[in-house]
Formats: sequence, structure tokens, C-alpha cells
Amino acid sequence: MTTMMTTNEIVPDERWCPVAYVTMQDTATRAEIVSVLERSGWTVVPQPTGFHLIQAISGVIDGRQTWLRPSMIVIDARSRGCSGVTIAAGLRDLGITIPIVLIAAAGDALPVASDETLRIVDAASAKSAVAELATPARSVDPDTRQPAA
Repeated sequence: MTTMMTTNEIVPDERWCPVAYVTMQDTATRAEIVSVLERSGWTVVPQPTGFHLIQAISGVIDGRQTWLRPSMIVIDARSRGCSGVTIAAGLRDLGITIPIVLIAAAGDALPVASDETLRIVDAASAKSAVAELATPARSVDPDTRQPAA
């Protein structure tokens, strides 16, 4: 059973599971990431470009569509349309500190720095970084969608 869907298909449900938005051009790496997340109980919302990602999460940022609140974003650092670097910096400027995994080319110097919730990895390390971040999602409070105390 796959839980991959578009934002138009997702409806509120009594059962909550964490939501990950995945925007990656490399289809093989994207499939691996989606598989890791789904096996960990996540709902995955794929987006073709950074612009689509921004559109998809705009309702969440505005306080609407709270059931679509991302618990993780996985995006190419140099995503088509709007780069993952720009999106990560913009979310941080808004005070949104959800885990973000930026997939960058090995040795690519980016104008953002890794921290506890922002991982910058190459495609070869993406699967393990996502798996590590996906594990704590089981201890998220379904009412607040924040990490459980």
C-alpha cells in the first residue's frame, strides 16, 4: 500500500501520521527516500519543483490545512524553479524549524549551514539521513504534531 499522494487528494483523518514533502529530480534517489519514509509510517507528498513545494505548504504556513503540516522536507539544494537552499532559508526566517534534508552535489558550497534540523548531504548519504530523521516521528504528539515530551 502506498501513501504517496498529492495535496489535492489528502483529506483529514482521525489517524495521524507524519507528512514529508519530497522534491527531487533524481527519480532513483527519490524512490529510495519515499520507500524509507513509507516504511517508517510517513505520508509522502511528492512535488515536482521547489515552486510546487512552496504552493503545497503555503496553506499550512497560513494556518489552513493543518493536517498537511510537514514534519520533514527533502529537497534538492538546487531544485528547479526555487532552490531548496532558498526554501530552507525562507522557512527559517519565518521561524519554521522542521527537519529539512538538502541534497547537494558532493563538495557543493551552499550559503546555509547544517544544524540539528537542517542536514546537507549528497545523494549517496540522503537515504541514511532521512532514515535517521524519520525514526523520531513515532514519538510525535498527534494533537500538536510536535515532538512528544
